Amino acid sequence: MECPLFLGYPIYLVMIMFEFFSSPLILRALLALVISSIMTAVIGTFTVLRGLSTMGAAIAHASLAGAVLGVIIGIEPVLGAFLLSIVFALATAYVGEEGGGRMDILLGVSFGFSTSIAILFISMLSAYTVAAWSFLIGDVLGVTEGELAILFAFTVASICLVIVFYKEFKFITFDEEGAEAMGLRVRFIHYFMILLIAIATVVALRVVGSILTVVMLVAPAAAAYEFSHSLERMIILSVLIAVISSLSGFFISIRANVATSAVIGVITSITFLLSLILSTKRRKCACRLVSPVRLVKEKQTAFKKHVPRCSQATLEKKT
Repeated sequence: MECPLFLGYPIYLVMIMFEFFSSPLILRALLALVISSIMTAVIGTFTVLRGLSTMGAAIAHASLAGAVLGVIIGIEPVLGAFLLSIVFALATAYVGEEGGGRMDILLGVSFGFSTSIAILFISMLSAYTVAAWSFLIGDVLGVTEGELAILFAFTVASICLVIVFYKEFKFITFDEEGAEAMGLRVRFIHYFMILLIAIATVVALRVVGSILTVVMLVAPAAAAYEFSHSLERMIILSVLIAVISSLSGFFISIRANVATSAVIGVITSITFLLSLILSTKRRKCACRLVSPVRLVKEKQTAFKKHVPRCSQATLEKKT
């Protein structure tokens, strides 16, 4: 007895989905996407609130140079990216703090320098151009078990450190001067946060590449900011946006046979643009955003009208 057609197609679809998800290649890719999304979303929240987005872009290109250098000297590319990005991030933060110059100028020069170093190392890889290209635009389907273990270890360690130093991070993010007055080691926490940004860029490097790492680091957190009134809510929304964007981008790219990192970047960017349009903060604060001068004048007018009434009421009570 043959199975009816309307029952056969769902069974066939389930078999295809089971075969798809049972592939070790697909499972590693999905795990890498979830790990990198959680890491970049959590660290990206503090990156956005502290205005370190440009720092993240510069570190991303430094991590690319480190990965390519790792291929050249024969070590794990992720470890090479980790070491060079940390050295570059801490050196940039130190020079910016001790030099007394404008941080935006320093980051602009650092961005160009890290990109130049990356291109220089790539030009030295005549026999390994494909490996360099995978770190430039990402190759989530090429993640090996060893790389996945390293990404998982980096993410777990970073999240645990964020939990341990969460109060300090929160205090410094919203009131750095007050935290310093309370005796907190602001400089140490600042350097430590930059270190976590460097680790986050390394985690995202293998998945979406150095070009789109800054998008994963900034866009989900910036979108979550438009609908959040607390740091905890912003972190949770940022993680949800990053995970959903990454997974949906992965399945769409598999279906359309296009680059996964590009689709993830497009979806994440569109999500951020939609958050600007639908933002509850901007709707509630539209009048203040449009014309703060008019608001000041209205308050001054209301105050002038209110003063005579108060003085008249005071005189009536005295009489």
